[in-house]
Amino acid sequence: MREYDVLVIGGGSGGCASAIRSTDLGKKVALIEYRKKDGIGGTCINRGCIPTKALLKSAEVYKTINEAKKFGVEVEGASFDMKKIVKKKDSIVNNMRFGLSSFILKSRGIEIINGKAALASKNTVEVTYENGEKEILKAESIVLATGSEPAMIPAFKIDGKQVITSDDCLCMTEVPESLLIIGAGAVGIEFGTVFSSFGSKVTLVEMVDHAAPLLKDEELCCQVEKYLTKKGIDLKLGVAIKEIKAEEGKVTSVLGNGEAVETEKVLVSIGRKLNTDGLNLEGVGIEMGERGRIKVDSHMRTSVENIYAVGDIVAGPQLSHKAQREGVVAGENICGMDTEMDLDTVPWVIFSQPEIASVGISKAEAEERGIEAIEGKLPFMANEKANTMQETTGMIKIIAEKESHKIIGGKIFGPEASLLIAELALAVKNGNTLEDIGDTIHAHPTLSEGVMEAAKSGLGKAFHPQKG
Repeated sequence: MREYDVLVIGGGSGGCASAIRSTDLGKKVALIEYRKKDGIGGTCINRGCIPTKALLKSAEVYKTINEAKKFGVEVEGASFDMKKIVKKKDSIVNNMRFGLSSFILKSRGIEIINGKAALASKNTVEVTYENGEKEILKAESIVLATGSEPAMIPAFKIDGKQVITSDDCLCMTEVPESLLIIGAGAVGIEFGTVFSSFGSKVTLVEMVDHAAPLLKDEELCCQVEKYLTKKGIDLKLGVAIKEIKAEEGKVTSVLGNGEAVETEKVLVSIGRKLNTDGLNLEGVGIEMGERGRIKVDSHMRTSVENIYAVGDIVAGPQLSHKAQREGVVAGENICGMDTEMDLDTVPWVIFSQPEIASVGISKAEAEERGIEAIEGKLPFMANEKANTMQETTGMIKIIAEKESHKIIGGKIFGPEASLLIAELALAVKNGNTLEDIGDTIHAHPTLSEGVMEAAKSGLGKAFHPQKG
């Protein structure tokens, strides 16, 4: 029987981070991944973060060329080739997966085992290989990091051709004439951005009253909706999908209000299925939490002391960077350190054009928790750099405790929100105040000045008018 200090099940962001950190701290580690071709890197590299950003970059370049005239640049005859765009996306994904597997994991001596894993006991894992053979591996500690995949919702009759998931969408080499997207969260808005940029007539359906509902900020949600509508995306909010009927050449989506929408394709961007089937969790006594997720403490430890779980299969947002941090936390605790995970400091981003980003809690959420809060904000219209870029849509908001001025949240809709949110994530993590940011000199002219000005706004010291 082969023995290891740590066995990691799952080769995505959380699993790789756990394997890397445990190895760096002196442990002998093996990583088990059942996908042979496109497993290492998980959803993020292969079917999520990276391929979507590659498509979004192509869409951004095409958009910039088409808008060049407003900068005094004349460009004629701009076109795109979706086959080449997808080929470039695949090349980026393959390079990143190879780099992670060969240069980051194998160079550390982490053994990669291709097979389907199941817990045999609290210290052993049964691996079933492609040829049907089985092997029992032993370890002092085990990390579960099996992730999730798009849910195959029976009512929507997903066929991978006309009614598709995000995985299918990444491989489309032709732009559909029309596309209805179910769900106006990150996946829906990002794919809506891509395909509307390339000429699709996009309809975005969301059962709650706002697009980007996780913002939990009505003012910013309304700005997002206004921009999506201006971009030509047809928003249908506060309505569910009642039925989907696929016929030759078209799909008819019947909404809860009785309206029927005909499109060439339908993208189902709601629901993720946890990859926990067949792990034998109950067999070894692992306690489950809400919504089928594995219950863990702040050290990422399950109810079985030497077994840890990270990523999509535990509570919290299903985000690559959250999983990665949890993997580090698990690895450090396996090695005798005392490291805790804090979900309140996890930022998230929707890579639309412009971007949407958030960290911590909104003013409304603060009030729900009984926290008296104040809000500082700066519209990008008042930021000099945004004006030179001619990207003045949106605003920056900072939420702080009224008495102490301690920053508890940040919301951004606008250019480079994914970069700007980092300063606010650091502030939330470290308990910084509005004064800490407002009194820090930021370079001029930059978008980051907007963060400083938003902090000053919360203190009543802003230079710019604060009308959104």
